[in-house]
Amino acid sequence: YFKKGMLATPIADRRVEDRFVEMTPAERDIHDAVRRYISTTYNQATAAERTAVGFVMTIYGRRLASSFYALGATLRGHRDAIASGAALTGSDEDAPDDTAADEVLEADEVAALERAALAAEERDAIGRLLDRIGRLPPDSKLGHLLRALGELCTEGFRQVMVFTQYADTMDFLRRELGRGGEWRLMCFSGRGGEIASADGSWRTIDRDETRRRFRAGEAEVLLCTDAAAEGLNFQFCGALINYDMPWNPMRVEQRIGRIDRLGQEHRTIRIVNLHYADTIETDVYRVLRDRIGLFQSVVGRLQPILAQLPRTIATAVLAGGDRDGAGYANALQEIELRTRDAETGGFDLDAVLDEDLTIPARPPSPVTMEDLDRVIQAPRLMPPGTEVRPLGAREYGLLAPGMQEPLRVTTDPAYYEANAESVEFWSLGNPLFQPPELLPPATELPEDAFVTLHDLLDSR
Repeated sequence: YFKKGMLATPIADRRVEDRFVEMTPAERDIHDAVRRYISTTYNQATAAERTAVGFVMTIYGRRLASSFYALGATLRGHRDAIASGAALTGSDEDAPDDTAADEVLEADEVAALERAALAAEERDAIGRLLDRIGRLPPDSKLGHLLRALGELCTEGFRQVMVFTQYADTMDFLRRELGRGGEWRLMCFSGRGGEIASADGSWRTIDRDETRRRFRAGEAEVLLCTDAAAEGLNFQFCGALINYDMPWNPMRVEQRIGRIDRLGQEHRTIRIVNLHYADTIETDVYRVLRDRIGLFQSVVGRLQPILAQLPRTIATAVLAGGDRDGAGYANALQEIELRTRDAETGGFDLDAVLDEDLTIPARPPSPVTMEDLDRVIQAPRLMPPGTEVRPLGAREYGLLAPGMQEPLRVTTDPAYYEANAESVEFWSLGNPLFQPPELLPPATELPEDAFVTLHDLLDSR
């Protein structure tokens, strides 16, 4: 629309860069050992155990792709549960990220599968992996993250979002980045927003305050999990680093969507993706980048293919074998074939829209938000029984018939944008808004009320 001159708001260009991080020999040895443990444990499980064991083994695989710290945290929890017989606490972060799955698992269902799989795991084998992980220096990707942050700062990006799939990895990054005091940090995860207190502890804040503080420049780096990829918009931030790459690429697209939005203040946004080199996940992303320019262009007809990727990668990981083995080769070949078929056939909604880029002519709205602000302040213009109490500039407490307690509403779009989690936008389309046509007919209103409504809405 913008390129055809039909949209006045500029659209930022994406500059996406993939960086492939070579593991140290010690990291590579542990990576391969974990992959062998995953495939061996799965393949030795009985038919009755396969579902639960396969589920837990893919958790290990996905956490391994994020950071050795996140993997170690999960292995430690499972080792302790095996020793004590205690129940594991499921995490939403460990639920499958396969959007093509038949159902979405809740945290209690995750915990049930983990408990069922414990019997198939070996405490000593987990202990040996943990000992090796414990001797590792900080993750190799950490150095690449620090370099990327420095480069983006030099390029003029004063703030950067850093995404990871797991709160454990986020906590690791918070600890490591905070050591030198070079970067002012904020966090956002399923725990909510977090800011550093004077005593070094971290204090929880809500979603709206997180956005407001970050916009105000109180931190250069916002460390976050995919919880921030849902409903938090940061058009003022022009750079994003993916510290890990989920098995579902659409999750990465959702992350990028936090900054690649209408109103983005930078003409070009920078996306840096960090990958462990020479892994099945990275090979899959390479195929998609080379064939379709993943994350750089529109992939409308390929979305069904991308939604299947978590299952495809999981199958390859559980099958085991070397990276050059049949399991990996079959997974990559399957992706190649599906991508080729999708590119040459099937229904492409984006293409249909591209052929008909027309916007019907619409008259300007006769009503502004300033008009509605005057209406909400006029009791006689509100539906009978509705109570409105001023709370601040263009902010009100609204109590309508049938409501137990007032709700905060605003007629200020900018205020709503910054506080969308805690306030309603009192305008057309919101259930709390009762448009004038739902008021009694004009003949039933006092004459001065009708004149006032006319003045506010029609006389311009």
